[in-house]
Amino acid sequence: MPMSLVKYPLFQSAAARRTVHRHGANCVSDLCFLEEWASGRAKSSAANILRASQIRRTNPTLVQEIDRTLPASAPPRKHS
Repeated sequence: MPMSLVKYPLFQSAAARRTVHRHGANCVSDLCFLEEWASGRAKSSAANILRASQIRRTNPTLVQEIDRTLPASAPPRKHS
């Protein structure tokens, strides 16, 4: 039986790529959101602000790493 290939979104940060390979598909949504939030592409709604704050509290090192490893063309956005 052939092995199925799981396709993930193209992440901008090395931190997101490492995390998805460690933890699998269950973290893809949060990683996509974090990169969009950090780059300023996510809408600044109350729900998104709350989500960014919760992820930041539970994964501060990951959030810092995503901010640090985003391409230079994407200005970092504060997560609070």
